[in-house]
Amino acid sequence: MHETSLLLFIVKVVVLFLLLLLLYYWASPYLLLFLAKGTESVLIELYPGFIESITLKNYQFEVVTFFEIANIKGAQLAFDINPLKYTYGFPLFVALTIASNSRWMDKLWYSLIAFFITLLFQIWGVGFDTIRHLLFEFNGAYAAYFDYADFTKNAISLASQLGFLIFPSLIPVILWGYFENQYVLTLVGVKK
Repeated sequence: MHETSLLLFIVKVVVLFLLLLLLYYWASPYLLLFLAKGTESVLIELYPGFIESITLKNYQFEVVTFFEIANIKGAQLAFDINPLKYTYGFPLFVALTIASNSRWMDKLWYSLIAFFITLLFQIWGVGFDTIRHLLFEFNGAYAAYFDYADFTKNAISLASQLGFLIFPSLIPVILWGYFENQYVLTLVGVKK
């Protein structure tokens, strides 16, 4: 019986996750505005002379800097970042939560809380990816402006990788385990 309920839960999560990803992609022009404004606020506060704006254009963030492009008078450096690779964690959390046995009102509250918590980690990912671009892309032309030691550059690279590879999948599972701890124990057969 335990293997059947675990398998059923996994199937429900996978199906819900795929459906919620489609829904999230459809709604992302609106949802990504929170991420764009949050990331812009943090980066402008931390790097006031470097980042001018971050705007959402066609599912991409356009990062406009105050840096001039070499040999082109008056041209500012701008580049795109794909924010969708940082945002699949929230649909994953919602899929896990819907597949659980809690009350619907609890699921709504958990999802609202998880939206803002995952948003913080998305800001982490996009922010460090932006700084990583300026440090390591463009043939290193803008790295000198940061005057960072090698350790700091490596830490920024690591933070960027955490924001892209680890946090989007790990944070939703940790949040789900925290909110649905009784269901998790029942699911793995510890509590009956």
